[in-house]
Formats: sequence, C-alpha cells, structure tokens
Amino acid sequence: MWRRWPAPWRARYLPVPQAHSCRWTEETTVLSESNVQRKKTAAGQPCGCYHACMIMMRVIPSLMLALLLCSPAQAADDVMPPPQSIPAEQQAEQPAVVESAPNMRDELQAPDDTTAVDIRSYQDKDGATITEYGVRGKVFKIKVQPVGGMPAYYLYRDPNGQFVRRLPGGATGITPPSWILKEF
Repeated sequence: MWRRWPAPWRARYLPVPQAHSCRWTEETTVLSESNVQRKKTAAGQPCGCYHACMIMMRVIPSLMLALLLCSPAQAADDVMPPPQSIPAEQQAEQPAVVESAPNMRDELQAPDDTTAVDIRSYQDKDGATITEYGVRGKVFKIKVQPVGGMPAYYLYRDPNGQFVRRLPGGATGITPPSWILKEF
C-alpha cells in the first residue's frame, strides 16, 4: 500500500512501515547494490514497532507492582526504637515537677506588699457595685458585681491603658467558636 505513493511524499509525511512477524523484526541495511545485510532482532528490543510497545505495556505494570509490594518493607526500616524504660527505684527517687496553672489570687493581689492600696466602691444606676483598686492614683484592678450575678474582674496588664477582663474562675471570657465563611 505504501509503495504506490511517490517516495518523496511518503518520506516527508508518513512513517515508513517495517515488515515484521509476531516474534522477529527484520532490519535491512543496504551497504551497496550487491552487498545487502539482513539482521533479525528479537521483538522485545525497542525497535519502534507495535510489538515492542505491547511488551512494554506488560512489563511496566509488573515493575510498578513489585515496587509497590517492596514499599512496606522499606517503611518498616524507618520505625523508631521504643523508648528505654527507667527502673522503678529511679522513678521513685526523682521528685515529680508539678507546673501550677496561673493563679487568679496572685493576679488580683496588690503590686507590692509595702504599698498602700486605695479602694473606692460605688453603685451604678442599675444596682451593680463597682470597686476600684489603685496604687498611687493609678487603678490596677476593677471589680464589677452586678445585682444577683457573678463578679467580673478587669486587670490592668497592657501598657496601652486597656484592661483585661477576668471571670471568677480565672478565664478571660467566653468566646463562642466562629468561622470565616466568606471574605469580600
């Protein structure tokens, strides 16, 4: 079929087909008009024919499967050894270090024991009792006691003049969880 078309057009635009059978590919090399070499190669060698591609399609998945099956063995080599255990006698000798949580009583005390604390207390219009604690004219703590409610403490911690709100349990406040759904 290829031989009917002109050679320049075929060489320029279409690939030249190779004659081969199922097992062998025959390559022809013309050295001169009288000297023609014919060489047969196995189809497993990549010779640019259809059969070589089909063999590679069988080989590549089997290689991938072999690599996949070897990966757990490689991952097992990376496991850390278990920690060394300490005998019970040495554990009993070592004192347990207990870290204490921030204590609200320490925060609510006066800045220094030798200084006098000025306490001013007054009632708001709605009946809440407001108590201010100060040293040398500067307020360091405010206690707000609403009628029938729990007290709230405001501590002066920031140098910018902002008070930090503390609840009786020591928490800074109840903040419900929130998420940003969309920003514009």
